[in-house]
Amino acid sequence: MANPNIRLSLALDAGIPTPPAKGALIFNALDDGEYAPLGAPICMQWFKPACDYLNAMGYETTQEVTTKSDFALVEVTRFKPQTLGLIAQAYDALNDGGTLVVNGDKTNGIESHHKTLRKLFEIEGVISKAHGKIFWLTKGARPDVLDQWLAGMAPVEIEQGFQTQAGVFSAGHVDKGSALLLEHLTNRMGGKCADLGAGWGYLSRALLERGDKVKSLDLVEADYNALNCARLNVTDPRANFHWEDAAAFKGANYDFIIMNPPFHQTRKAEPDIGKAFIAKASSMLAPKGQLWMVANRQLAYEDTLNAYFVQVTPVTETTQFKVINASRPKKPTQKR
Repeated sequence: MANPNIRLSLALDAGIPTPPAKGALIFNALDDGEYAPLGAPICMQWFKPACDYLNAMGYETTQEVTTKSDFALVEVTRFKPQTLGLIAQAYDALNDGGTLVVNGDKTNGIESHHKTLRKLFEIEGVISKAHGKIFWLTKGARPDVLDQWLAGMAPVEIEQGFQTQAGVFSAGHVDKGSALLLEHLTNRMGGKCADLGAGWGYLSRALLERGDKVKSLDLVEADYNALNCARLNVTDPRANFHWEDAAAFKGANYDFIIMNPPFHQTRKAEPDIGKAFIAKASSMLAPKGQLWMVANRQLAYEDTLNAYFVQVTPVTETTQFKVINASRPKKPTQKR
């Protein structure tokens, strides 16, 4: 398949105003993006593994854009309110007369965004290539609707008083899998604890509210925006917040670890993510430590759990999810 980033090169060849040698802005910069034609851009990215990769490639990264530029590129996300908010942020970050470029695949809704923006702006160029589209415009008069798009990116209150944000996992409701895990967590849980892939803090808050047995709780989350929501939702002083890929997190001697590991970063199921979480949990737990996890029923994590733990106990199973308790992590010499 053709690389979707070819669209950017084609657009530059087609006559987009030349981006500055340094300081072009990229909103939702992709970890497989080829941004060399933009010189030395500033990449906005909230997903820690992607951010680390961009840094390793030599790009400057940020989670909050505080500078102006003559050129901004928005890579659309899968979530329409989030993408519209990014477009508004990018537009406001442009100097007058600056160039706004929007790029994305059809599966992420680029056609819808093109239709929306051409009602508000004069679109100066469009290129369709590699199952997607790229288009661009020049900053002029600012439409009032951009204020609504920016507001759509702010945290909002959902059920049980939790605050979430567009684009984070389970933004509009409590995840059913996490709710099932919470039903079956032992009340004996305490000591040094961690929540891997903590999201916006649903499980962590509940665990801390159960009493004083928990001495500390590390919330480990790769999504910067989700972790910021967790800071709003979990105000207990025993909570510690870590913007980190759980599979790379450095922690040890935990008594309990809870997790509802992600199983996809795109629309395709990727069970290896959950397997990496299990391996990491095993290395982080104390010799008598326990892992409590929930997963989609069809994901075959049992072999991985048996490879890393002495005892693996199914707790409950529904038509959608399964809850598993694993204890006594194996030493490296015991693992297959």
